[in-house]
Amino acid sequence: MIKIKDMNVLILAGGKGSRMNFCNKVLLKYKNKTFLENLKNLFSDFNKIYLSLNTAQDIKSDEFIRIDDDFSEIGPISGLYKGLLESDTNFIFTLPCDVPNLTKEFIEYISNFAESHYDAAIVRDKNGFIHPLLGIYNKSCLENIRKAIDAKDYKILNFLKDLNVKYIDLKYTVFDDTHILKNINTPEDYNSLIQNKKTIFFAVSGIKNSGKTTLISNLLKKFTDNGYKVGTIKHDGHDFEMDNIDSDTHKHIKAGAHGTLIFSKSKFMFLENSTQKSLEFYLEFFKDYDFIILEGFKNSNYPKIEVIKSGISNESVSNKQNLQFLVSDLKEIENSSHLKILDINNIDNIFENIIQIFV
Repeated sequence: MIKIKDMNVLILAGGKGSRMNFCNKVLLKYKNKTFLENLKNLFSDFNKIYLSLNTAQDIKSDEFIRIDDDFSEIGPISGLYKGLLESDTNFIFTLPCDVPNLTKEFIEYISNFAESHYDAAIVRDKNGFIHPLLGIYNKSCLENIRKAIDAKDYKILNFLKDLNVKYIDLKYTVFDDTHILKNINTPEDYNSLIQNKKTIFFAVSGIKNSGKTTLISNLLKKFTDNGYKVGTIKHDGHDFEMDNIDSDTHKHIKAGAHGTLIFSKSKFMFLENSTQKSLEFYLEFFKDYDFIILEGFKNSNYPKIEVIKSGISNESVSNKQNLQFLVSDLKEIENSSHLKILDINNIDNIFENIIQIFV
């Protein structure tokens, strides 16, 4: 099997963007980063990342290897040819720059189809539509691509007919291809993308003094350092007083939360009195946030991670429904079944696992 670290990536970004008012789509913002910055994070495990551009595009980055088209006005076939020609690996993962909903899980799945006896492995969606720019190409394609260019036949689907191609049929997978493969071609597409952004929320659960607040404070710094807008919600079972607001909430703010909310049976902290409502009611206050971290909620069905600290407890007490993994300074935990146990002191690993699960 060809490993990810033995493949390069080719981001095809040399189009004029005529339907997007001639802007560089790769520089559009999503989740507080450009499309290009988000793609860099998604493909960080690959060997090298090439960025295919036309000579008129003034885009500079030390984190990508720029490749300029040798042929102008012939479409993405030019970038594909130049990328394969320049690549120092036989296999290159190709994608258009305007698919912001790709996930690491999807990329890893597609990467598994790289095999030396195929000239290409190309994605085919659940409706049977072939996505020729999204997949893996072998250097064995080069001669056929050059012949197509010389013959002025610039449609990639045409030269694919002469290759040994493995089509990756998404109809046999659980991926939501209408979402993942959505191209941003027009201002309307882009407005829909940013307006329909979903806020991700998960709980950090555990018994009292297990270290929930400390973990949340550390995660808040990681999220904000990586450009995410994140808030927190805490349920107070003791009916807090407004002149003595819970110290844990104060720690959330100091750690970098853009906003935080605490609620009890009689009020919530937006300086107004209220009877206790459902969690969904409070989530509406954070609808433009990327993440909301809920502190507690161990008995809920919400996505959650559980903190277990030695000297406090050695068993999982959270509802197993939607429990993603455990965080602890213990190597073994009672009734943890198949759950992964992450080192409580390795905040980078905890953050990366959260991103892989939810983004």
